[in-house]
Amino acid sequence: MSRILWKLLATTPVLALGVGSGVYATEANSSLLQLTPGELNSAPTSLTTLPAQPVVNLAQNLPTMRSAPSVSSLEADPLAGTLAPAPTSTQTQTQSAVGTRSRQSIPQVTSVSQLSDVRPTDWAYQALASLVEKYGCIAGYPDGTFRGNRALTRYEMAAALNACLDVVSDRFATKEDLAALQRLAQEFANELALVKGRVDNLEGRTSNLEATQFATLTKLNATVIFNTSDILSGQVANPPGTGPGGSSLAGRNIVDNTVVSNRVRLNFDTSFTGSDLLRIRIQSGNVVNYSALSPSGSSGGILNASGLAGTNAARLAYDGTTNGFELHKLFYRFSPVKNLTVIADANAGAYEDNMFTFNPFFQSSDTGALSRFGRFNPIYRIYGSNPAGATINYKFAENKEAGTSADFTLAYLGGGTNTASFNRSPANPNPPGGLFGDSFSALAQISVRPIKDLALGVTYVRAFGVDPSGGTGTSGYTGAANNPTGSATATGGVGNVTSDNVGFQFTYKVIPQFTLSGWAGYSSVNQSQGSNVGRNASLVNWAITAAAPDLWQKGDVAGLIFGQPPQTISTNYTVNNGVTAFNMYHLEGFYRFQMSRNISVAPGIITIFNPNNNTANAPIVLGVIRTTFQF
Repeated sequence: MSRILWKLLATTPVLALGVGSGVYATEANSSLLQLTPGELNSAPTSLTTLPAQPVVNLAQNLPTMRSAPSVSSLEADPLAGTLAPAPTSTQTQTQSAVGTRSRQSIPQVTSVSQLSDVRPTDWAYQALASLVEKYGCIAGYPDGTFRGNRALTRYEMAAALNACLDVVSDRFATKEDLAALQRLAQEFANELALVKGRVDNLEGRTSNLEATQFATLTKLNATVIFNTSDILSGQVANPPGTGPGGSSLAGRNIVDNTVVSNRVRLNFDTSFTGSDLLRIRIQSGNVVNYSALSPSGSSGGILNASGLAGTNAARLAYDGTTNGFELHKLFYRFSPVKNLTVIADANAGAYEDNMFTFNPFFQSSDTGALSRFGRFNPIYRIYGSNPAGATINYKFAENKEAGTSADFTLAYLGGGTNTASFNRSPANPNPPGGLFGDSFSALAQISVRPIKDLALGVTYVRAFGVDPSGGTGTSGYTGAANNPTGSATATGGVGNVTSDNVGFQFTYKVIPQFTLSGWAGYSSVNQSQGSNVGRNASLVNWAITAAAPDLWQKGDVAGLIFGQPPQTISTNYTVNNGVTAFNMYHLEGFYRFQMSRNISVAPGIITIFNPNNNTANAPIVLGVIRTTFQF
């Protein structure tokens, strides 16, 4: 028997039954006659996806078309228009059988060259040539065209199969062949029925999913972090100029109990146009803040005989949450015109969420660096607590082929809890503030990618009433990076302090398995209101990061971070006998194991040398294991 017939029968159980029995009324093949046009056009063609789907696709199974794309990837079925033009609506209503189609109006061609719109470069050219010239079962339109991109109707499908089967059976099939096929069909009748049942089950499950889906426009995704951490060695980070125990911290040791905590985020992402995003995030957690002076994290000072690290330099990347669920994030992102993106934050606005921070393997709190400082330049954290605002990004140059681009970003975040810390008084009822007399920060950034694997950025932030260290670096004493002019209040703010901050960032993919990134930041801080008017200070920080992805398996990342968190390097007043020392260093190493598509485990070590710029302080060594589940 001809090889083409075996191919058709092997991939089309319906044809096997039809040829073997001479009728089309069996249970297995009757589903073909019951298919609607939409089901026929959408039926899968890959045998690996659905081995016994009763839909015929001649083109896919011809020997000369093994590399042809599937029907789902084309605008129309590759066999569309093989017999005759599609009937008009009137013709469709009046036709009751395939036989009503007049063969005289559809001349049989003897060579593929007679079809004017079929070229040797077409992907199905060889298959058409074989069907036309070898088997003589494919015809063209009266005008000598083939119209290969036209959709296939059920009438044309039936006529095409009938014509080809007639030719094959008349020329190549014997009675013995047909009898053998009939026996095979009977032998595998149970298997065919089983496959049909599986298809019906899948269709039912699909219909149920469509009927009970969460929302047509909204997707729910979640991230859960389980944290295990412990301070392996060290003492409470005393201010500069004090001894190992400190004058007021004498006898205090760091709490070295192993801590197990978690953070849960539920993101409801809605898109109305396909290119926009409305995100509502619900969050809960209890991750310990290692900058606290006591296990309870009280801001009132020393309450117990022991405490935590006592410096912001030891904070984790995902700390600062509470046990109760809260609305953590609400923003809307859209593109009104090409190359322009606008993000409106209703609460919890964050620069790092709205722009590129030049540290791609470390910037995520879910899967990036373990420490707060190691994620990116602290300049992206200079904003108040829980602010609102807007970010605008415009890409003014791009060459996709060369991989180069340039864009400009403007952002404003204002309000939040820091407003309560302003030094208001009868003599100064309205201290200078943002658009609404509150704390604020305004950012401008230029990002350039001069070559495909290199990105450079310069960032400027002007802020008022905001911690210029971004919650990292030295802390807990007058002159520290989070309180450089000594104007911090009991609420944790920085009073009426104005700061001008500049940052430079870069990232360079040396090879696919090694990326080098880094940054440097400088802040000029001025006390513009209150009792310490005229005080000023300068802060500096820098870091180098190295990432090696896919070392052991795809998705793994080995990370190394070394640098100096924000520290005060100079002031115009004397404080704490050496506050200008610039000798605190941060060293972090971790390896993220990508256990599966949704689970990763990242053990690592964070070491702070000379915590809070005090050489008398022993290094603080923090061990961390972060397990992340993403759904």
